[in-house]
Amino acid sequence: MTHSAAAPSPSNKAARQTAVPGKNQTDPPGQRAVDGAANPYPGLAAFKPEAHHLFFGRDEDSERVVARLAETRLISVIGRSGTGKSSLVAAGVVPRFAERLGQLSYLRCEPQGSPFHQLADVLGRELPGKDSAIGHQAVDSVQRALTEASDSRQSEERLAVASLALLRQRKHPLLLLLDQFEELFTLTPVACALRFRQLFGALLDIDDLYLALTLRSEFTVRLMEWLGEDLFRASLVALEPVSGEAQLQAIVTGPAQACGVPVQAELVSTLLSAARASKGALPLIALTLERMFEERDARQGLTLAAYERMGGLASIVDTAAAGIERLIDSEPQLELACARLFAELATVIDEVPTRRTVEIAALRADRQISRLVDALRSQGFLSDPDDQHVEFAHETLLTHWPRLRQWCARYRDSLSLRRQAKMAAREWWQLVAQEAGSPPAGRHGSHPQLWSWERQKPVLLALLDLSHRAAPADADFCDPGIAAWRTLAAHLDKTLHRFLRPEPLRLLDELASDETQHHRREEIGLRLNQMGDPRRGVGLTAEGLPDIVWIDIAAGEVQLEGKASEVFVVEPLRISRYPITWQQYGAFLAADDGYRDRRWWRKLVQRKQPGETRWGFQNHPAINIAWSDAVAFCRWLSERLALTGPELIRLPTEWEWQWVAQGGPMQRKYPWGSDWNPARANSHESGTGRTMAVGMYPLGAPEGETVADLAGNVWEWCLNEYEHPGNTQIGGDISRTLRGGSWLDFPGDLRAAKREEFSPDDRDGDIGFRVVLAAPLE
Repeated sequence: MTHSAAAPSPSNKAARQTAVPGKNQTDPPGQRAVDGAANPYPGLAAFKPEAHHLFFGRDEDSERVVARLAETRLISVIGRSGTGKSSLVAAGVVPRFAERLGQLSYLRCEPQGSPFHQLADVLGRELPGKDSAIGHQAVDSVQRALTEASDSRQSEERLAVASLALLRQRKHPLLLLLDQFEELFTLTPVACALRFRQLFGALLDIDDLYLALTLRSEFTVRLMEWLGEDLFRASLVALEPVSGEAQLQAIVTGPAQACGVPVQAELVSTLLSAARASKGALPLIALTLERMFEERDARQGLTLAAYERMGGLASIVDTAAAGIERLIDSEPQLELACARLFAELATVIDEVPTRRTVEIAALRADRQISRLVDALRSQGFLSDPDDQHVEFAHETLLTHWPRLRQWCARYRDSLSLRRQAKMAAREWWQLVAQEAGSPPAGRHGSHPQLWSWERQKPVLLALLDLSHRAAPADADFCDPGIAAWRTLAAHLDKTLHRFLRPEPLRLLDELASDETQHHRREEIGLRLNQMGDPRRGVGLTAEGLPDIVWIDIAAGEVQLEGKASEVFVVEPLRISRYPITWQQYGAFLAADDGYRDRRWWRKLVQRKQPGETRWGFQNHPAINIAWSDAVAFCRWLSERLALTGPELIRLPTEWEWQWVAQGGPMQRKYPWGSDWNPARANSHESGTGRTMAVGMYPLGAPEGETVADLAGNVWEWCLNEYEHPGNTQIGGDISRTLRGGSWLDFPGDLRAAKREEFSPDDRDGDIGFRVVLAAPLE
C-alpha cells in the first residue's frame, strides 16, 4: 500500500527525447535490439519515479499538474480507470517538480480502510531514511502508536499526533501521493473518513509538504463533499484519456526506442486504430507492448506480425493468462486456491469490481495460493505496492480476464455484503471503544449498532461462499448461518468476529446466568421465535416432521412417593430434550394423515377439533393437549419415521420421567439440586403468567444432562395411570399422571417426585408433553 523513492531529476532529458519520433534522433533507423535489455514497458503496473526516462506522451499533462501543485500544494488528479493517473504523478510530476525545487522526497500511500494507520506506517518506515533531520524520538513515537494501534478513535488520535510530529521534523520538501483515494470513501467507515479530514487539514498547514490525490472520476462528488467545494476546485486537475495521435505514438514507440529497439510503423498504425476504437485501452496497450518486447525480433524489434500472433488488443489478456489457465487446468486443486485468492484481491463497490491490497504474508501461508501469486506476478498480473503487500496490477484485469470477470459476476453480491459488514463492524467498534474510554473486554450483545440476525446471516453465508469452505453438520443448531459462523469464526479478524457473532448465540449466552431476569428470558424466547429459532429439537426437519433431539438415559430404578410407593425399573431409553413445541405439534395437525386420520385413535377419544392454540408461538410448548392427543401424536410420528421396532415413540412413564428429573441416582429434589431456586424455572414466582419458549432455563436442567424444562413451564403427560401406575395400557377414562409443574404452580409442585393427575380426555392451558424413544409398553 506504500511506495517511496527519492524523486529523480529528469536530467537526461535530451537523451530521453532522442527516442521520440519527430525529435532529434541520433540513432540510425533499424538499429539492432540491445541483447538483454530490461523491459521498458511496465505492463499493467504503474510507472515509478525511477522510470521517468521511459514515461512518454504525457509531457503537457505533467507540466500542467506541476504548475498547479506549485500554486496550491494540493492537487486532485481525477480521471476514469485506465487514464494513467498514478503513473502521471509518479513518473511525470515527481521528477519535474524535483527539478523545480532542487530536492524532493516522494512517498506513496493508499488509504485502504485504515487511513490513519496506513499513513503512519509509510511515514515511520520510509521517511526517516530520506531526511536526516528526523530524530529517533519521533520515529519511536510513530512505531509505538502503530504497535498499540486498534480500531478505536483514541488510537487514531495517537497515530495522527505521531505522524504530524514526524512530518514537522523534515528538512527537505516532500510530495505525498495518496493514491486510489476513492478507497477512503469505499473501504473506510464514514466516521473515520470524516476524522481523517481533520488530519488532512493539518497536513495542508505543514510547510514544504505537497499533497497529490488520485481518484476515479465516479467518486468526484464524494471528494468535493469531503474536501469542501473551494478547496476541491482549487486542486482539481481533470485527466482525460490519451487520444491524441502524437501522444499515443510516443507511448507506443518511446520506451522501446529508448532502449535501442525499433518499432514497426505498421504496428504503430494498428495500435493507434485499436486504441481509438476502445475506451480505456491504455492499460491493454501497455500489457501488449510489455509482452511484445519480451518476444521482440532481434533485428526488426516490435512487429505487426508478432502483434497479430498474440491475437491483437482484444485478446491480449487472454494471451497473457494462457499459461496461468494451463497451470490451473493441469492441477484441479489450484482452481479452489484461485477462487480464494480472488476473494482476497477483489471486491465490488457500487456494483463495480475493484481491486484490493492485501498482506502478502497471509497469502503465503497457503502453499497453493502462494504458487498462484508467483505465477500471476510472473505474468505481470500482480504488483507490489511495497514489500508487505500485493494487489492486481490494474483494474483492467477485473473486466478483461474472463476467469476473473466471471468470478466477480458470480460473487458480486457476496463481495458487496462483505465490504458493508467490514465497514459497519469498524464503525461499531469505534463507537463502543469511545463510549467505554477504551476497547472493553466484556460482551456487547445489547449494543444498539450491532446488527440483528436478519442482517448477520446473509453476510455469514456470503463469507462462507467466498471462503469455499464446507460447513459441517451442527449437532446443536439447524440454521446454515450459524453453521457458517462456526466454520469461519477462527478465520475472522477480531472486530468482524465480535460484530458478526450471531445474535442467537449472544441471546442464548444470556440464559446461562441466574442474573438474567424472567422477563428477559421471555423476550429472548420471543426474539428467537421471530428470527426462526435455530436450535435443534425445537422445530421441524427438512422433511417437515418434528425435529427431535434425543438424549440418552442410562438404566436405573425409581420409587414413587405417596400411596403408589412402588419401585420401578428404568430401562435405557432416549428422551426428547424439549417438550413438544407448537411448531412440531402443528405438523401433526396440518398433515393430511395427521390429527384427523382415524388410524392414530384406536382405543382413544378423538375430538372433532384440536385444543385451542394459546400462546401459539412456534418455539413455545404446545398446550391444551389431552393425553389422548399426545398418544395419537406419538403413533403418527412413529409411523412417519418408519419405526417398527424394537423402539418407537411414546409418552414416558412417570418413573422414566422422574429418573431423568432427579438426576438419576443423585435423587435431587429439583432437577438442579436440593434447594429451590426461583431463577431456574418458569413458575408462579416468575410472574410471567404464561408459557415461554422451551429451553429458556438451561441451568434448571439436571447436572450433566441437557434435558430442559423438567420443572415449570408446562405439566407433562406420562403414559401410565395415576392410581395404578403399573398400568400403561391404552384405553379407558381413568386419570393419567402429570409431572413437572407449570407456569402457574408453586415450588412444591415443581419437585422431581411430585405426582399429579388429570383426565386423559381433558385439556388445559398448562399441560403439554414430551416423548421418549423406547420399547413399546401398550
